[in-house]
Amino acid sequence: MTRLRLLLTTLALTCCIAACGDSLAQARRHRAPAHNTAAKRGQATGKVKSVSLVSGGHRRTYLLYVPPGDSKSHRLPLVLVYHGAMDTAQGTTSETDLLSSAEHSHNMILVFPQGYDDTWNEGAGHTPAEQAHINDVAFTAAILSRVESDFYVNTHLVVATGLSNGALLTELLGCRLAGQLTLIAPVEGQIPASVSPGCHPAAPISVYEIHGTADQAIPYGGGHFSGVGGGTTVLSAPASAARWASLDHCSGKPRTAASGGVNLRLYTGCRAHVRVTLATIEGGQHQWPTSFAQTLLGAMSAVRNARAATP
Repeated sequence: MTRLRLLLTTLALTCCIAACGDSLAQARRHRAPAHNTAAKRGQATGKVKSVSLVSGGHRRTYLLYVPPGDSKSHRLPLVLVYHGAMDTAQGTTSETDLLSSAEHSHNMILVFPQGYDDTWNEGAGHTPAEQAHINDVAFTAAILSRVESDFYVNTHLVVATGLSNGALLTELLGCRLAGQLTLIAPVEGQIPASVSPGCHPAAPISVYEIHGTADQAIPYGGGHFSGVGGGTTVLSAPASAARWASLDHCSGKPRTAASGGVNLRLYTGCRAHVRVTLATIEGGQHQWPTSFAQTLLGAMSAVRNARAATP
């Protein structure tokens, strides 16, 4: 079965459970969207452009795509996409189908941050970014401030996703920026064992984890892995999802569903109507999934529907 079919199966299972009243990846932001009547400084050109800012004394960059049509009455979701170690923001624009989806459907603002020396300081390992004392949480907060100031962002739907080293950072962002993020979607990178004990999100946050059982870089079963800078130790994929369920105060046993090599584990009864989901891809490897945009948009739609249905 191709990765395309696996991810479509995951989405289909998600929709099936949602139809039964258990929407996946639901969340609620704890601040209202900005209603600034002043004109925005940014211009939606419909093209990818490079933007720079200074964070922690370092000039950092990110790629930005804002589709035409954003306005005060049509605010768009914001998705931040973090590349893996030794990859780049530019490479990630073509390694995922998120940009093509945004270009075709004008359905989200995309940010592809660039890591320091092509790595992230995820708070656990010894990457070049960590050794240089780079604060990528602060960098992310600066990006959010800039983009939300310059463009009409739906601040109820701000998502962080990442692969590998970028996934580990995404886990850390869920711990540190839960008041500013709606959903995190780590791909092939569980919460580090050294990060988990100190993870205290400021608000409930939805989590949609995607992990393959045949990942040879960051093992599905957890433990130490050798990566850039020596690697680190992570929880197993099931333990990572369970940790988030605990942090979100989810109640009861998780529901499960399986079809075509994809197994879903869904935690419900969480605070603020959030959901924690683990999508396990049997035979899945260390890479971005095909049709990732459709899966992520499905989770984002559940977030939007949950917020609309919440009194």
